[in-house]
Amino acid sequence: MSKLLEVKNNVLKGGKHYLTSDYKTRNGERSTHNGMDFVGPNGVDDIIAIEEGTITYTGYDSSGGGYWIGITTNNIQHRYFHLKKESFKVSKGDKISKGQVIATMGSTGNATANCLHFAIYKNGYVDPKPYLMNEDPFGLNNVNSYKMFVKDLQAAIGANVDGIAGPETLSKTPTISTSTGWNHKAVRPLQIYLKSLGYDLGKCGVDGQFGKDMKACIKKYQTDNKLPIIDGKISAKMYTWKKLLKLD
Repeated sequence: MSKLLEVKNNVLKGGKHYLTSDYKTRNGERSTHNGMDFVGPNGVDDIIAIEEGTITYTGYDSSGGGYWIGITTNNIQHRYFHLKKESFKVSKGDKISKGQVIATMGSTGNATANCLHFAIYKNGYVDPKPYLMNEDPFGLNNVNSYKMFVKDLQAAIGANVDGIAGPETLSKTPTISTSTGWNHKAVRPLQIYLKSLGYDLGKCGVDGQFGKDMKACIKKYQTDNKLPIIDGKISAKMYTWKKLLKLD
């Protein structure tokens, strides 16, 4: 028996996802089921990528998955099994977008009828449901926020603007505190980035000024990341900048 599952991120082009076997169960007894099986309302459906990424596998799984495609997004692989033979529309190494058709549902491998076995591999198989339900399951908003932060910071400190943090960017980072560099051009991109990470900037918000609220915010960031110095100050070339730039 299948049930309609309402999702935020489609893997079937038709948008209707009827669940026939859930994660870790199959007919109430198969605890090793490592994904979720879906059928569409009208039989065979095209399969679409749940998120943008890179095709990192196309081939056949002789252990039961049949023809399948693996797409990697932010170091997490989403896998699509039981695909129809010769229906692949992508090749290994291709960059694809969210919602792009990658193949057609099939019954290859250990499948009794046309279906899609959808799985998430993150250092082992994990429950795929959160990836179907959450707005940003692969953390791309944080990735994009980080890239924008690095570019905006590089422009503010006179470093080469390439979006890639390295020794040259770190070498030009300034000291920022409530008394030193409090209105430096680097403060605004820093505030925007911290806000994207969920930090409370206080009543002043993104104002380009390093006041008492920003000091408290930085102390919280330093505490959360277990930095050796927790003082609400960002010293040039030091621990907090290294952590912010992911150079630690």
